[in-house]
Amino acid sequence: MVKVGFLVEGDTEKKIILSDNFKAYCQSRNIEILPSILPTKGQRGKDIFKNKEKIEAFIEILKDNGAEYIFVIRDLEDLTCVIDAKDEIASDEVNKIIVVKAIESWFLADTKAISSYFEQDSYYHDLPESIEKPFDYLKRQSIEIKKRGISDKLIFAGIMLKNGFSIENAAKHSNCQSAKYFIKKLESLKPLTPKGG
Repeated sequence: MVKVGFLVEGDTEKKIILSDNFKAYCQSRNIEILPSILPTKGQRGKDIFKNKEKIEAFIEILKDNGAEYIFVIRDLEDLTCVIDAKDEIASDEVNKIIVVKAIESWFLADTKAISSYFEQDSYYHDLPESIEKPFDYLKRQSIEIKKRGISDKLIFAGIMLKNGFSIENAAKHSNCQSAKYFIKKLESLKPLTPKGG
């Protein structure tokens, strides 16, 4: 098994990474997710990744726990391009995953799960990564379609997971390149050669 550690921007990303769906997907590809998702609650936010000293400390913790590869997941949000967002992550030791525009874009890209949430045969958004504020968009859509809003990102993530959300389904969307890139990077991982072997 390839051991992988994660540094994430927010609690929603943590919930997705630790979900049964994602763990099962990783296990099927011989990947073990380390249970410590860093930074811890209360310390999260993309500004942590800009601090070289802090990110290096988190990397060391994950390596000490056996991580062979480390992924940093953060949203693009208001930056103009993925390269700028990657440049803000102050380490070259990690795999940098930039979600375009925010993690809720991936919810929209999983047509099966979002259709289930909206209780429709087929709810489809052609360009999920083009929406500036996908959570706000989902709130408006929920009011329009279900006659009730969404108040909390983390609760909504749990609801989407119950509706079968998976990153690999989001990656199948023709216009969700950031999810595709993440899945491609995961599937390319190979066990590192043991030292001295």
